[in-house]
Amino acid sequence: MMFFFYSLCLLHWCCRYGTADTKSVHQTPPFIIKRAGESLNNEIECSHRIENYEIILWYRTDQNGSLTFLGYLNLRFPYPEEEFKAKISFDGHGSQQSNLNVSDLQVGDGGVYYCAARRHSAADPTQSMQKPSFMFADSAPPTPADAAACPET
Repeated sequence: MMFFFYSLCLLHWCCRYGTADTKSVHQTPPFIIKRAGESLNNEIECSHRIENYEIILWYRTDQNGSLTFLGYLNLRFPYPEEEFKAKISFDGHGSQQSNLNVSDLQVGDGGVYYCAARRHSAADPTQSMQKPSFMFADSAPPTPADAAACPET
């Protein structure tokens, strides 16, 4: 059985939310097709060049549209959520780039994978939280069609 993985960038959507600020995150490839039982090994990459942003966060939207926080990479230290520790891993350096790895893919692993970048909460005393926050302007997450409409930079 084959299923799709969509890989989209989450931070500063160029088309939907404007390009007023120069901070951007790039994620490749736009989609991946895999078979059940295969793995994703360094095939989804997230990168940024935003000064003082040391954390790359990973999310997944499943077939029902539910957004799930998978974990984050803080500098070189990965912090997957407890329920995903046996299934996913991240590598790279949060100040520049991260790869998402998913082992033993199953149909339930299909969905849209997102990444985002942020500063550590200690670097911004106005923000205090236990887990990285996430918010959509329209209360609806971006779709693969939104990403397709964004011009390549």
